[in-house]
Amino acid sequence: MPSETFSHTAVAFAPIDDVWGALEQPQTWESIGGIDKVVDPIINSEGQLVSFSFDSMVAGKPYRGEATSAGRKEGRLMAWNIENSEITGVITVILAEDEPNTRITTTLTVESKGMLASMFFSVIAKAIGSGLPRSVEEFAAAFASQP
Repeated sequence: MPSETFSHTAVAFAPIDDVWGALEQPQTWESIGGIDKVVDPIINSEGQLVSFSFDSMVAGKPYRGEATSAGRKEGRLMAWNIENSEITGVITVILAEDEPNTRITTTLTVESKGMLASMFFSVIAKAIGSGLPRSVEEFAAAFASQP
């Protein structure tokens, strides 16, 4: 099946702990990696986001998907397996200190899941990938406006 990988790095004018805290918030994922709306997030007793459902609009068509943990290194890396009826993939966010700021590298890998999705994969992938740089930059820029 065809696959594509997209990546973008931005700098948040905030300490790494603040950026990590934002990644634990379900609404943060509504602006990163092609996820338009988080639905039914599951947060454990330690305050960690462990999974969620999501809605995405891709090439004018709505999709419901699931995100499950693909790994985490506290304060440094958070990754999600994502899947809906047409694609599967992984969103990975890596944080690095860039004193006093934080470098955020977000990588999204998507792969089609079937013959129909494969036929239109280039359109689907382009729609998903084209928004990644803007969404990562907006996430990083949001820290500049915080007190």
